[in-house]
Amino acid sequence: MFMITSIIRHELRQAMNNPKIWYFLATTQAMLAILFKWLLTNFLKTKSIIQTTHYGITEEVIHPFYGWFALLMLILLPMIATQAFCAEKQRGTMINYYCSPITGLQLLLAKFLSLNILIFIAIVISSLMPITILISGSLDWGQFTAVILGVYLMLSAALATSLGFSIFMHNTLRSNAVIFLALTIFVMLEWAAQYTAGHAMFLQTFGLLSPLKTFLAGILSIRHIAYYMLVIISFLLLGAWRYSRRWNNA
Repeated sequence: MFMITSIIRHELRQAMNNPKIWYFLATTQAMLAILFKWLLTNFLKTKSIIQTTHYGITEEVIHPFYGWFALLMLILLPMIATQAFCAEKQRGTMINYYCSPITGLQLLLAKFLSLNILIFIAIVISSLMPITILISGSLDWGQFTAVILGVYLMLSAALATSLGFSIFMHNTLRSNAVIFLALTIFVMLEWAAQYTAGHAMFLQTFGLLSPLKTFLAGILSIRHIAYYMLVIISFLLLGAWRYSRRWNNA
C-alpha cells in the first residue's frame, strides 16, 4: 500500500509540473466556456420564442455541454497515458519499477488512480459553469448527478484502455497514435452499429459513448456501470500481464 501511495504522489507531482497538460486544460476550459455561453444563450432565446412545453435547461444545456467535454478529454487521454509509461521507458526510469517489490497490477492501479484524480479535478473545474445555473433554481440535480457519474465512468474506462495499450509501446508518438486510434474505434462502434442490421444493439453496447447517453438522460443503469467497470478491470489486468512478462524477461 505504501508503494502505491508513493507512486500516486510521484505521478501527481509529474503531472502538475507538465506545462503541456496545463496548456491543454486551459484551452479546453476556454472552449467549454464559449460552448456553455452559446448553449445557454440559444436556450434562453428558444424559450422566449416557444411558450409551449419545452425541454428543460438540463437537457438543452447540461447534456450537450458534458458530451463535448467528454470528447475533448478523450483527445487529452492519449497524451497523459503516454507520459505514464512510454516517456518513462525513453528516460530509462522504468527500471526503477522492475527493481522494486511491486507487482504489475499494483503499478497499473497506482498509475490509474493518480491520473484518475486529474480527471476528477478536470470534471470539478468544468462543473463550475453549469453549477451557476443554480442561481435560477432550475437545475435538475438527479440528472446532473447521473451526467457527472456517466462522464466520470466513461473517462475512467478510456483512461484504463489508454494505459493498457501504453504499456506495450516504447515510442511516445507511436503510442499516441495507437491509443487515439483505439479510442476512436471504441467511439465509432456506435456509428458502425447502424450498418449491422440485427447485430446493431449488440455492437452498440461495446461503444464508449453509447452507455454515456443513458447517463445523459438521467438514468443510472447498473448494466452500463458494470460495463465501464469491466472495461477498467480488463485493461488494467492486460497491462499488469504485460508488465509481468517484461519483468520476467528483464
